[in-house]
Amino acid sequence: MRLLAMVLACLIFAPPVWAGSDSDALDARASVLHRIDLAGRQRMLSQRIAMSACLVHAGAQPAVNAARAETAEALFDRTQAGLRAGDADLGLTPESHPDVLDALTAVDRLWPKVRETAMVVRRGGPASATALTTLRAQAGMLLKATNEVVTRMENLTAQGLVAPELAGAVNVAGRQRMLIQKAMMQACFAASSGHGKALKAKVLATKSLFEHSLAHLLIGDAAKGIIPVPSPEIDARLVRVVRMWRWLGADLDALAGGTEMGPADPAP
Repeated sequence: MRLLAMVLACLIFAPPVWAGSDSDALDARASVLHRIDLAGRQRMLSQRIAMSACLVHAGAQPAVNAARAETAEALFDRTQAGLRAGDADLGLTPESHPDVLDALTAVDRLWPKVRETAMVVRRGGPASATALTTLRAQAGMLLKATNEVVTRMENLTAQGLVAPELAGAVNVAGRQRMLIQKAMMQACFAASSGHGKALKAKVLATKSLFEHSLAHLLIGDAAKGIIPVPSPEIDARLVRVVRMWRWLGADLDALAGGTEMGPADPAP
C-alpha cells in the first residue's frame, strides 16, 4: 500500500513584503519568521525520528528508514545548536532571550535519551520491543519541549517586529509538517503494538487537528490569530495538500487499523 509522501514545502508560508518598509526592517522580519520556521521543524524531526525507528522495527524498508532517521538526527542536532549559538549556513544568529534559552535547555536534556532509544529500536534484537514503548513516550515529551521553544519565540513577536497573526500562521503551517510525521508514527506504533485501539484514537485525533488547521490556513481564523491565505501561490499549494490528503488520510486509517507494513512498502 502507499505510505505517506507529502510535499512539505506546500505548508511553508513565505514572509510577505510590506509596502513602505525599508530593507533592514524586512530582513529583520524575515529572520524572525525563519527562526520560528526552523524551530517548528524541530517538532517535525522529533516525530520523524521516532516514526523512522518504528518503521525499521516493523520491517518497512529498514535500510532506507534507518538512513532517514540518521539524517533527521543529524539535522536535529545541528539545528538545535544553531538555534542557541547561531549557524550562518542555516541563517541563524545566536539566541539572546532568556525564556527561549531556557526552553532550548529543556530540549537539550531530553534529546540524547531520545536519540539513544531510537538507535536501540533500529538495531533490533531482544531490547528493541521494550525500547519501542519507551520511544513512544519520549517522542511525546520531546515534541512538547520543542513546541515550547516555538511558543516562546512566537510570544516575542508581541514586541512589534512581526505581526502576531503572521507569526501564528507560520507556526501553524509549520506544525502541519509535524502532524503528518506524528500521525504516521502513531499509526506505526498502533500496527506494531498490542494497544492498537487506543493508539488508533490518537491517530484520528492527530488527523482531525491537521484537517482543522488546513481549513484555518485556507480561510483564516481571527479567533486563533491566523491570517487568510496571503497570496494565490500559497492558496494553490494548500489546495494541492487538500487533494493529496484524501488518500493520505485513508492510508493512516488502514495502518492504524492493523495493515501490515512489509519490506515492499514505499517509505514515507
